[in-house]
Amino acid sequence: MTSFLLVIAGVLGSLIGSFGNVVIWRLPRRESVVHPGSHCPKCNHRLGPLELVPVLSWLALRGRCRNCKEPISARYPAVEALMAALFVLLVWRWSPLDYGWAVLPLLIVVAMLTMAAIIDIDHFILPDVLTFGALATALAGSFLTGEAADLPGPAAALAGALTGAGVLVLINRLGALVLRRFADTKERLFPFSLDQANVAAVAGAVGGVWVGVAAGAVSLLANLVSRRILRVPEPLIFGLWLVALVFSTTTFTVPTVTAVAGSVMAAGAWALLGALYWWIHDMVRPEPQAAEAAGAASVAAVGTAEGAPLASAASSASTASATEADAEPVAMGFGDVKLAAVLGAFLGWEKFLVGLFLAVSLGALFGIVQRIAGGGRLIPFGPYLLAGALLALFFGGAVINWYFGLLLGQ
Repeated sequence: MTSFLLVIAGVLGSLIGSFGNVVIWRLPRRESVVHPGSHCPKCNHRLGPLELVPVLSWLALRGRCRNCKEPISARYPAVEALMAALFVLLVWRWSPLDYGWAVLPLLIVVAMLTMAAIIDIDHFILPDVLTFGALATALAGSFLTGEAADLPGPAAALAGALTGAGVLVLINRLGALVLRRFADTKERLFPFSLDQANVAAVAGAVGGVWVGVAAGAVSLLANLVSRRILRVPEPLIFGLWLVALVFSTTTFTVPTVTAVAGSVMAAGAWALLGALYWWIHDMVRPEPQAAEAAGAASVAAVGTAEGAPLASAASSASTASATEADAEPVAMGFGDVKLAAVLGAFLGWEKFLVGLFLAVSLGALFGIVQRIAGGGRLIPFGPYLLAGALLALFFGGAVINWYFGLLLGQ
């Protein structure tokens, strides 16, 4: 029965990989992934059933279109084989015979993130429809997994999502602040912006996560009531943040662990709320420049920077400042923030930190090898994040046990 399940997983994975190739090609080009059917991009020859068998059709056709004889990229069978291998590994580790439906949300999330990572390699974007779709699946799927399957339950998944988003958004803001030589950002979004995440980070460091979430809500409410952007410059806000973390080592505020966790999770909560708001906003009221930037991983903004929901002086100021903000140096693309939330949701916060460390290590190692080899192809951070997360998914528990054993001298 186990062997049968693994075969089914491999076949299903290859079929999902075949569909994934369609998504990878069409989604960044804003084409329908359903219509028209699969066809040769060179001569538009409609592919028949025998030409759509994953991996085998490509091998049988010797990597060429049957109609025009133009070469077909080897990436197509590679993606199909990769997806098949991932499905087999996941079903082998979390077998339905032992864990029931726990593996199902994992299969969906990993498939969506694999597509997103390959799109990121090609276009330097992580489409919101994939990251937010995967986040919703991971959070809903946590009700199927439970702690017994070595996967996070609902509370742990939510904490992991907020931690993942919070860690990456703080890297985004602090790194950009350093790159700007501590000058304030020109970003002025209304009513949602990263100002709420900044305020939440400071308040969370003082009073914990719920105080941070409440402070972000006050910041948003102040914008809405005044109908203009009310904010604290980033150099000042992060100066206060450092002071709050220092004071957490004393008895004047919450303990340091609570301060760090509260700061990170509250910032992550408002970063995700803002990103969701701008994604929905741009789908409902798309604007020419906003449509081009939707989901871009390289833009250090909560969502697309164009447009605002209220016709006011503040909304025109938001639009006017968007181009200037996009030109600012960034340390971490915001698409990676949303991706990190997904990874935290299906890993839990402990394994997410392991995965983040592995992602940074892999990126540094590949960068060194690439420099030695003289290559110039820039690989975005999203694929490294996914690779580190997959390693942490299978080996994160062992790494954590080893680390704590080392600390305790065992």
